[in-house]
Amino acid sequence: MLIQSTRISVLLFAVSFAANAQSFQARIADLDEKAAELQRRLHDNELRLQRHSEVMEQAQAKLKALQTGEELTPQVKIPADPTESVPLTDPTPVRPSIAPKHRLTNKPSHTPIPTKYGEISKSNTYYFQIFSGYVMPNNAHIHSGVHVPPENKVADYDNGYSAGAGAGIDFGNWRMGMELSHRSYDNSEAGKGHAELNTLMINGAFEVGFLESNVFFIGVGLGPSLIKIQRPPGNWSYKKNLLSYQLSTGIGHRFTESMSGRFSYKYFSSASTNNFDPHASHALEAALEIDL
Repeated sequence: MLIQSTRISVLLFAVSFAANAQSFQARIADLDEKAAELQRRLHDNELRLQRHSEVMEQAQAKLKALQTGEELTPQVKIPADPTESVPLTDPTPVRPSIAPKHRLTNKPSHTPIPTKYGEISKSNTYYFQIFSGYVMPNNAHIHSGVHVPPENKVADYDNGYSAGAGAGIDFGNWRMGMELSHRSYDNSEAGKGHAELNTLMINGAFEVGFLESNVFFIGVGLGPSLIKIQRPPGNWSYKKNLLSYQLSTGIGHRFTESMSGRFSYKYFSSASTNNFDPHASHALEAALEIDL
């Protein structure tokens, strides 16, 4: 009886020991599988870090080449992130596929700055302008002659007007041009006469820009004038071609890239003759200018 009980105890102990050994082996296998998974993840992370490091190196090289104006070096292909797990049981693991990398275009490292209207153009520009203004003439002595009675020897003119057009070329701070103008004004006493001056003037000017769209200018002009003076009894008493000059100054404002306006003061004077004194005047004129 005792021997039988001992045999049963030994059998139970053997069965329990075998079960514990099998469970221990299963745990060891599970730990090995987890260790293999961790090793795979570590390998994937190393590949990602390597790829990111190479991308950063290429980006820094491109930035340095763009800053110095050098040509970009050929692209080095970088492995893409692994998309599939590499089986640990495979004795020859499959390498991740190499993905093509897009080549960056060599773009300029700066943005062009648009030119402001107020800056003086450095290139030659042709222009056309029309103008009109308010003329304040000086009095003129008309010498006695066959056409003028002695009592009409002084011409006391009222204020009149001017109108004209011109064209020229702008060199930046300097400009040259030509204008054709007409000035007209009456005598202050009714029936005492009238005067007209038609002038072809060659002008030169110097101008400087200020603020954003404005210029200040000074100029001088010289050219012939056809002066017509009417005294009683109503006919043209004198018609003379005389050399004339003018001095001008004013400001201009640019509205668009091709259109601007100008406001100027002009002092004009003709030469004198044996028949009359110089015909001089002060004028305030406004002009509209278009770049061609």
